[in-house]
Amino acid sequence: MNSKTKITLDELLRRKEQMLESKKQKKTKTLYVKSLDGTITIESPTAAMAREAQDMENGDEYMVYSCVVEPDLKSKELRDSFGCVEPMEIVEKIFDVGEIPQIAVECLKLAGYVDGVKAVEDIKNA
Repeated sequence: MNSKTKITLDELLRRKEQMLESKKQKKTKTLYVKSLDGTITIESPTAAMAREAQDMENGDEYMVYSCVVEPDLKSKELRDSFGCVEPMEIVEKIFDVGEIPQIAVECLKLAGYVDGVKAVEDIKNA
C-alpha cells in the first residue's frame, strides 16, 4: 500500500484478520546506544502504558524502564549491582540523560504515536 491507496470499507474487511493479528504481536526494534557502544532491544508500549507515561513527571524514564526488553532493566540482580533503591533508578544509571527521551520516542514510534499519520499533501511534497 502507498499514500495514494484509498482505504475503503471493503479493504478494511479484507484486511481484518491481518490487522487483528498484527495488533496481538508486540513490535520490537534494536537501537544503538552511543554511551553503551552497543545495542538494546525495545518493544512497543501498550496504549495504557503510553497514557500513563504521559501523565507522569518521569514519563520518559518509565517508558524506557517498561519498554527496554534486552537488557532486562527489571532484573533485580542488575538493579542491586548498580545500587538502585527504586526500580526505575536503573534507567539514569545506565543511559546518558539525553538518551532517555530519545529511547522513549523510539518506543512511541513503534506503537504509532509518532510519524504514524501524515497528510497526503506532506507526502507528495516530500
